[in-house]
Amino acid sequence: MGLQVFEIDVTTPHPGVVVGENGIISRETNGGWVTLRTTRPLSVDQRQWGVKILDQGEGNDGSGLMVGLLPRGLPQTVSSMGSKYISELGGWCISRAGESYGTWKCDRLPFATGSVLEFDLDMSTKTLYVVCGKDRAVAHLPGLTEDDAVYPAVSMYYLNQKVTFV
Repeated sequence: MGLQVFEIDVTTPHPGVVVGENGIISRETNGGWVTLRTTRPLSVDQRQWGVKILDQGEGNDGSGLMVGLLPRGLPQTVSSMGSKYISELGGWCISRAGESYGTWKCDRLPFATGSVLEFDLDMSTKTLYVVCGKDRAVAHLPGLTEDDAVYPAVSMYYLNQKVTFV
């Protein structure tokens, strides 16, 4: 898969999260969701992306880290996004326990520290293909149209979580 590298939008402050110059996103506080999205939406030419989980953080439940897609039209400010994760903001995501959230239904695909999640979105069939190591999952995104703009995103909850787009 020819993954595209996306940058996180650093123009909006993200309480408790640092976006380093090297592209590593680090959660430095515990509790309360922080959701970050890329600066550019996916497109026909850039429909593949990946996230490497450098550290899943200190939480031991499976839902404290989400990776997925956010639709255009979301508030750009943290205060208006509140303490919500991707699907609570109208997007679609998968948790590190492998559960899918939002209106999409996805095969179970858990991930952990060291995992690389690779995504390939086919807008014409409303299908998202996800690969994690040797495991694969397929997600269907009902209601998505070819004209919709969607952004790769991560939601973090626990102290010491670290991810990077690859």
